[in-house]
Amino acid sequence: MDSGQDLINAMREQRKLLIECVHVMKSTGRKLAEAENKYRKALRKEILRLRIEDEVAWTACDTLARGEDEVAKLRLERDIRQSDYDVIIEKIHSVKLEIRLLEGEIKQEWGASG
Repeated sequence: MDSGQDLINAMREQRKLLIECVHVMKSTGRKLAEAENKYRKALRKEILRLRIEDEVAWTACDTLARGEDEVAKLRLERDIRQSDYDVIIEKIHSVKLEIRLLEGEIKQEWGASG
């Protein structure tokens, strides 16, 4: 078992990590929003182009537009950003759990020595 001071130090490190993760989440969230915005704009433009210039039926435009190279590339970028965001959220949950576990160990340590 760790000493009380080791537990306190571990708690401090986890709190620092949590703060860092929240900052990364903010940045990652903004990148996700920007990627989503670019993708949706490109998709909309391609759907309209297909309908107006190529006279494709509205029902087929969405499917065809998603397969267009630039639109597909932007969707991939968006999906990667979403994955990055999901990973940082999971990391935050993991760090919070670790903090709760350390809190329990600290309380146990104080209870045993107090």
